[in-house]
Amino acid sequence: MLVCPSCNHQQETGKFCGVCGTAMQAQHAADHSNQQSEREEDSQVNAEQMKAQAEPQATTNSNPAAATIEGNAQPTTETIKEGLNNYWSYFLHLLKNPVRAFKSGEKQMTNSLINIGLFALFFSLSIYFLGNSLYKSIGGGWLGESVPSLPFFGIVSRLFFFALILIAITFGSALAMTKLAKSQDSIKKIIAQYGSIYVPFVGLNLVAVIGGLIGSYQLTLFTLAISVIMIFSYVPVLFVYEKISEINRNGQKIYFSLATILLISFICFLLADAILMDFITQIEELTSYGW
Repeated sequence: MLVCPSCNHQQETGKFCGVCGTAMQAQHAADHSNQQSEREEDSQVNAEQMKAQAEPQATTNSNPAAATIEGNAQPTTETIKEGLNNYWSYFLHLLKNPVRAFKSGEKQMTNSLINIGLFALFFSLSIYFLGNSLYKSIGGGWLGESVPSLPFFGIVSRLFFFALILIAITFGSALAMTKLAKSQDSIKKIIAQYGSIYVPFVGLNLVAVIGGLIGSYQLTLFTLAISVIMIFSYVPVLFVYEKISEINRNGQKIYFSLATILLISFICFLLADAILMDFITQIEELTSYGW
């Protein structure tokens, strides 16, 4: 049986279709041609389907990466905001009543360390701004011209580490007396409570920084002197007195408190020549270029 590939007319004999004139094909050849055509169509359909599926998948594969980056950035920002809000609430809570510092637990150790760092930073900045104002006013008055500012990083970094060393001495002395009195509090809890007492003095140092910026010597020196005296003498003595009172109200809290200030004075005396004099020499070297 012959089949026309164009109009599918079937006839027994003849090379050409009696209807449309197209060359005739045998039945099996036509079937093979139709099957091949169907396979080609199926292959084309499958290719289009795979392509259509590949595009959403590629989009899906690329989106998680972007979503991951955005997701990582968003929690980081939210974490910073949450940390700042927590610290601000903690700061205001203790500023209203600093006695609450002795109720701080180990979870407040990070905020406590932030207090200590801010105290040292504001201490350094207030002295720098005050010294820079004096240096420029005196230098300009003598030379009759404007003088360059003092090197910021060199002086502030030295003052910062100098303040941290003094804080470490006072804290170490208070810790030694507290442990000598057989306090069972952990080191983390002691740090959290000790640094929490710094809150009002951090505020005073911030006022000193503002005074240095506006060139108010009285405001800077007055607030800075109060905060420094309180931090390096009153705070460690108060801390030891309070901690020993918690252990035993009838204990030797007076003697332990006095021993704390004596230990601080002794350590500072030993380190004065090695650290303080070297610090003063470095400051003189930094300022000598301007004269």
